[in-house]
Amino acid sequence: MRRIVALVSRISASGPGMTMNAAAKVALEELIKTFPGLQGVLLERDPRRPETVRRIAGTAAQAPWRDSDIPLADIPLVAEAFRTPTQVVCGADGPVPIVCGVVPAPGEAAHVVVLLGRTSVALATRKAAVEVVRRMLAWRPTPAAARRSRVLAAIVEAKQEWERTADVLPELVGLVDRRKRVVRINRALERWSLGKVQDAIGCDVHGLLHPNCDVRGACKLNTRLERAFRKLDKAPTATFELADPVGSMDLVVVLNRIGDSAARGGVADWKNAALIVANVTSLRSAERELKLLNRALEQRVADRTARLTGINRALRDEIKGRRAAEKSLRESKIELEVLSDLLVTAQEEERKRIAQDLHDSVGQGMSAIKYSLERANLLARRDAAEEAIQVVGNAIERTQGVIDEVRAISMNLRPAVLDDLGAVSAIRSFCRDWRQVYDTVTVDADLAVLDKEIPPAIVTNVYRAVQESLNNVARHAQAQRVRVSMRIAGGKLVVKIQDDGVGFRLDSDAREGHGRPALLGLRGLRERTERSGGSCKVTSAPGKGTTVRLEWPVAAGVVAWNANVRLN
Repeated sequence: MRRIVALVSRISASGPGMTMNAAAKVALEELIKTFPGLQGVLLERDPRRPETVRRIAGTAAQAPWRDSDIPLADIPLVAEAFRTPTQVVCGADGPVPIVCGVVPAPGEAAHVVVLLGRTSVALATRKAAVEVVRRMLAWRPTPAAARRSRVLAAIVEAKQEWERTADVLPELVGLVDRRKRVVRINRALERWSLGKVQDAIGCDVHGLLHPNCDVRGACKLNTRLERAFRKLDKAPTATFELADPVGSMDLVVVLNRIGDSAARGGVADWKNAALIVANVTSLRSAERELKLLNRALEQRVADRTARLTGINRALRDEIKGRRAAEKSLRESKIELEVLSDLLVTAQEEERKRIAQDLHDSVGQGMSAIKYSLERANLLARRDAAEEAIQVVGNAIERTQGVIDEVRAISMNLRPAVLDDLGAVSAIRSFCRDWRQVYDTVTVDADLAVLDKEIPPAIVTNVYRAVQESLNNVARHAQAQRVRVSMRIAGGKLVVKIQDDGVGFRLDSDAREGHGRPALLGLRGLRERTERSGGSCKVTSAPGKGTTVRLEWPVAAGVVAWNANVRLN
């Protein structure tokens, strides 16, 4: 039927007042356009030769229809049409189907329309097309009627264009009434595999979208549709989105009222509504995947940020440690330079003292002994034996004094008892001698260690450390009592020298007093202890005295300096 309407519109659009031949030409062209594959001709009976017809419009490929003059005897179906001018005749010319009809005329009919050829178009449709063409060739419209026909044809064409446009849309677009019945629907319905368009007219919207739904009362789509249609009574538009588990789709449904009337009691009086159903499954799936990717990316960024933060923290700690190491290295370098200068000075002073002692005591004594022996030799030559014996006796006494002086000097350089007995005995002897020299200071020696328990490798360093500590007390502490203790505890030799002197501030004096003799002595003490594998810790405060704690690791009666190096 749509083809017949289009055919009528196009033929009606041809200009009024055309001749039969011109009108027939237009009609046949539109007829062939409407039914591709068919052929059409317009035949006219020759008034001078009534038994012959001639082709005045159209084309045909097979004989006799392609000839200009055709005897009616060769085309019996056309002869039959002339005999029954009020009917459309159909038949066949051999294998070719033919439909023909005479153009009505006031007098005797003279023209016949012929449609021939094989096609899948139904015979009824072809007969209707021939009927339309012959009727329209018989009716010649007035100019006003022609204009109206062209307007109607344009309207029909526009309507068809809109229908074709709606059919190619991916969304389901249609028209529904207040009862949720489908009035019109586009062909997206078929692409969604929801049925045929002609079968959907009059169907319920929910039934159209869910054809096999058996839980209508509990169906989320039906519930949302009911709510949306109720909303249209008060609002021009109703929209909702639903993840439809039945169709496994994400749907967006939009309803817009059409042709509102005046509202009564706040409820709009509407008849139809435009329905748009969009499948946004791929979009929502992409959004969900994008969210997952964003979440994964955020997690990766967070992990990378945490990792970079940890690396930055470790880097800052490394920089801080290196700066501290550089500072310590600079301080150690300064201390080493000071200690080197102090060592050179001490060596020179020690040499000067030894030279002075040798000159003042040993040198003078030896000079006196030499003088006495020379005088005894002179007296012996004079036969003054008694006087010579007395001079020799004086020389012997002076020799013993020189021997004692040399022994004292040797004891100051390295006491023999240190080699003969050990560090404990040497320290105990040194404490007695120190007490005699500094009689205003009380010395308590608590040496709970045997000589054999101190390994030979650290004997000298232990003795010198105690000697240096007591000398520092004598020079700087202004103490009244000093206590020296020795213990072996936890595999370590612990030596502690504690006084009740004036003390000092380690934090400021240690930073500001690089050149102070007391602090230089402590640095030398620490250097000597650490060099032999031990450790030195000094605690002091103004007015609270000073404690020097020295430790050396020992193991199985042997110094653990090598073992301590391996363990650390």
